[in-house]
Amino acid sequence: MEMTTRPTVLEIDAQAFKNNINEIKKFLPEGVKIMPVIKANGYGTYINTRLDILNDFDILAIATVDEGVYIRQLGYQKEIFVLNQPYKDEISKILENDLIVGISSDSFAKALGETGKEVKVHIEIGTGMGRTGINPKRAIEYLDSLSSNIKVEGVYTHLSSADSDDEYTKKQLESFEIAVKAIKEKISLKYIHSHASNAILNFGNTGSYNLVRPRSYNVWLSIRY
Repeated sequence: MEMTTRPTVLEIDAQAFKNNINEIKKFLPEGVKIMPVIKANGYGTYINTRLDILNDFDILAIATVDEGVYIRQLGYQKEIFVLNQPYKDEISKILENDLIVGISSDSFAKALGETGKEVKVHIEIGTGMGRTGINPKRAIEYLDSLSSNIKVEGVYTHLSSADSDDEYTKKQLESFEIAVKAIKEKISLKYIHSHASNAILNFGNTGSYNLVRPRSYNVWLSIRY
């Protein structure tokens, strides 16, 4: 039997997207920047191909190095941050495309240091999501272990339960703050971020620091159902 597919079309309203960004800003303290997460082709919306929209932001977040390379090839010249710590064999791409990377392992940091070339990073602090990030109590030890060519511009964490558990989220933020304060006593930080979409909505005025990470599909889906 011949199978057919439905002639389904995903229609995106770019102006509505921009309006929704302005609505997000209402949840944020003054001076907090928005770093949209546009991984997986903008969660299937392909916003990552729209430089006319992306250029409204000073920094973008993606999940993989190849996603960052693709956006560079399209012509985006501002900051691109790789949320997930990459693989060692991707370091050459990171350097060639001036990508900023999240780091939390000793071996990857050592490999970056061995290049001798300047690379910008954000240190990921593990506060309870349970997958990645260094222990907050180890923040200074980790910072001090980094080679001089590794430029720490930011520190961040992932809030695992901002949509369902206020108390746990508050504990995560408290734990993160311990690491942030310790690092700030040693170096200046360009970016400090912890809030993704749910945290922006539920904890927008609490610990949002100076950067937030709304997922692009959340912004699209808030347009209409």
